[in-house]
Amino acid sequence: MTTSLSAQSVISTLTAWWQNRKEANRELEEISSLSAEDLAEVAADCGVSTYDLITIIKAGPHAADELAEMMKALNIDPDAVDRTDRHFFHDMMAVCAECGAKGECRYDLRRGLAADRYVHYCPNAEQLDMLRAAPTARVG
Repeated sequence: MTTSLSAQSVISTLTAWWQNRKEANRELEEISSLSAEDLAEVAADCGVSTYDLITIIKAGPHAADELAEMMKALNIDPDAVDRTDRHFFHDMMAVCAECGAKGECRYDLRRGLAADRYVHYCPNAEQLDMLRAAPTARVG
């Protein structure tokens, strides 16, 4: 029996989603086994609040992938931002992880429209605008 290319794509997408959920659940189990003090220490090491750490983990391992892609689309170097102000960058990641406009964002990123449209839906738009104006954050 031959599976169509479309069906294979759907199966591949569902498999990847399932694996991401399993990974997120494992991470949540690990986090839930930590004491409050240990959890606070891990969050501090990551440069985020305890709440933000839990939020990011609950959202899954790729929940903030769009942030780096958006930064690149805006000629912002995500690595430079992370090095310069880790806490600020991780706060932006937490906001991205909870964003409800993922579909529109991904669509715009894929089609090269993000730089013109992100201000209409991105909850990090103000921070991204600030970074665009900072010479130390720009690519090149």
